[in-house]
Amino acid sequence: METDVSFFIENRVLDSFPHEEELKALTLEILREENKSGEINVILTNDEHVRQLNRDFRKKDKTTDVLSFHWDEPDFLGEIYISEQQVRRQAPRFENTFENELKRMYVHGLLHLCGYDHMEPGPRLRMRQREETILGWKIY
Repeated sequence: METDVSFFIENRVLDSFPHEEELKALTLEILREENKSGEINVILTNDEHVRQLNRDFRKKDKTTDVLSFHWDEPDFLGEIYISEQQVRRQAPRFENTFENELKRMYVHGLLHLCGYDHMEPGPRLRMRQREETILGWKIY
């Protein structure tokens, strides 16, 4: 099965997705290591859209940085929605540039599509360690 990543910009948040080719290459590497494949759509959007998705699908009426939706289809792994505004707000808190924080959120969302979760302490640590290995820098 082929793996393909498509990047979309909604609501005119940016003209292009930063480091798109680098992220595509990183995606192929991660999916190979995780023994996953399939198409992925990545949507960079605004707070309002992410808040609506969070409210509709997670019953949480607040914005968040990234949401992942795994699809149960053979050739389609899922979708990742990232709030450009939230990433910009939180980047300084993590001592990140906007681009690095966006990359971190993308990797986080991609790991969710690969089956990682962070609701419990053990899986949270495993996911954080995997993120740090991929990114090559300490997250928190």
